[in-house]
Amino acid sequence: MSLDARAEEGTAPVRRKGGAGTRPVTSFRYGRVRDAVLTSLGSALARSSRTLWYAETLVLSARYQQMLASASWATDSVRCRDRLLLWKDLAEPRLRGRGVAVLEFGVADGHATHWWAEHDPGFSAWHGFDTFAGLPTPWARAGIPVMAAGVFMPSGGVGVVPEPIAPFPYTWHTGLIENTLPSLTRPSAPLFVIIDVDLLEPTVVILDWLRANGRRGDMVYFDEAFDPWNEGLALRRAINNGLGVRAIAHTGSAALVELTHS
Repeated sequence: MSLDARAEEGTAPVRRKGGAGTRPVTSFRYGRVRDAVLTSLGSALARSSRTLWYAETLVLSARYQQMLASASWATDSVRCRDRLLLWKDLAEPRLRGRGVAVLEFGVADGHATHWWAEHDPGFSAWHGFDTFAGLPTPWARAGIPVMAAGVFMPSGGVGVVPEPIAPFPYTWHTGLIENTLPSLTRPSAPLFVIIDVDLLEPTVVILDWLRANGRRGDMVYFDEAFDPWNEGLALRRAINNGLGVRAIAHTGSAALVELTHS
């Protein structure tokens, strides 16, 4: 067998640097096995949609929780099983009795609005921002769309807004967030900001606004903080650019943080 053939099989001797001794080249064999597995299984997943979405989401969640475990701003974050337990056990007690004003970004059918209206901790106002026509652009990860534009359109049709029975006044801001948020004057009350826009660009707009208008003690909830190409990327960039936050709680996809800058 030639040296080239033995190398292909992963058994060819290779001289160590410095000229002393030899070792088998096992990396060739490992590389071939890895490539074969990734090519075949990856090809099968690439032909799927829902299966691939769930597989990718599980891996992203694991990576996200690894990141939180090592991030200085998330050292004391409490892990919750799901978002409703996070809201009920960690957010609501911190909001109660403070006269907080809510800014909700990504309203759709108003599921979050209705939940908080039923569990109202004494909000002073509610401002909901949405196109009320679904996602304005596709939701993509690494350039590959995972949700089409128009997904999350209100079930009643374009332009239909929620009508919650709420003990607080609410206002709907219809349109792209980059067009509607800049004209909002920050309420004097502490803020609870709910971000569920899925996309990078509007999340960046929101966090830029918070860098300029946020105050120490304001609380921000990210529904898709685990997405490293969208909400998660915007959050990491904002932190790197000086937005001070402390994580209070998280799920496998969401995060609740408190602003620490003045």
